Amino acid sequence: MTNIKYLLGTFVLLLMLSGCDDNDSGYVIESDSNRFGVYPVAIPVSAEGGTYELTITGNEAWTIELTESNSSAVDWCTLSETSGSGKKVITLTVTPSTSFVKLRSIIINVKSDDRVLRSKVLQETMVLGEDEVLINGMVWSTKNIGAPGAFASSPDDPGMYYQFNRKTGYPSGPQGDPAPENWPASYTNDGTDWLPENDPSPEGWRVPTAAEMVALWELGATWVSKAQTGFNVDGLIIGVPASIAANANKDNLKQLGCLFLPQSGWRNETGMVDRGWLCAVRTGTSLSPTHGGMSLGDAGGYRDVWGWGDGQKIRAAMIRPVKDIQVED
Repeated sequence: MTNIKYLLGTFVLLLMLSGCDDNDSGYVIESDSNRFGVYPVAIPVSAEGGTYELTITGNEAWTIELTESNSSAVDWCTLSETSGSGKKVITLTVTPSTSFVKLRSIIINVKSDDRVLRSKVLQETMVLGEDEVLINGMVWSTKNIGAPGAFASSPDDPGMYYQFNRKTGYPSGPQGDPAPENWPASYTNDGTDWLPENDPSPEGWRVPTAAEMVALWELGATWVSKAQTGFNVDGLIIGVPASIAANANKDNLKQLGCLFLPQSGWRNETGMVDRGWLCAVRTGTSLSPTHGGMSLGDAGGYRDVWGWGDGQKIRAAMIRPVKDIQVED
């Protein structure tokens, strides 16, 4: 049995060497610490990134070059040093992955005189969280924003309502629910889009743009009943055609790649809950000096980023956040 283990190990090593050309001989780890060597020859990196070590042995002077990156991200892997002499432990810093489909890879060439040793960095892809859905290459939350910096309890909870470019949340409620005590008497229009410092999204998330919301509507927006979905309220299934939405329920949204938006309405200029039969979602783009960032859908499949002319910035509506990442090619 021992001999079989040794034979298997030798076979694996031969396979590794057979895939390398003359310049790839550095994949063999030197046993003598006084000789030029590099290890490990493969550095597996988690999707979250972090810091990792590469050890250079020997007594010679050396230089390091990063090459053959397959990622469009800039400086996703950096080195603490790119030249030196003798034994050294180099620190690699790897940024978090921004892809769900591409394993990032890069080759580290360590050169001394005419000899080049190589080590390969391979980073895992991102993995969707339990409450995340990938649509149009973007990660959407299955839940609205509740209190500033927090998510609502479930996908059918409207969470809190937010005015354009303001971080104060107001409670949801049924049609005709009166204004809360802290409803502002006036709204100052600053003429800007949603500023990052006013974004009520949880850390790592942001208010979506109007274009991003429109892209979801265009994929499909289908009114569904609570009897179909098992949610506590009626609402819209968005991000998939009606034929797929017809099979959507609270247990398979992630599998189908769609979102549920609860019927919610908004708080109007007086602070009262109005248009309770609509799904009204705030976005991070101002569409005119007075109308800003409200995408609407109703039971008839109506969708409008202008809000029938009723999407004034003073009105407060729910927010469905998107993850704040730059998805790489």
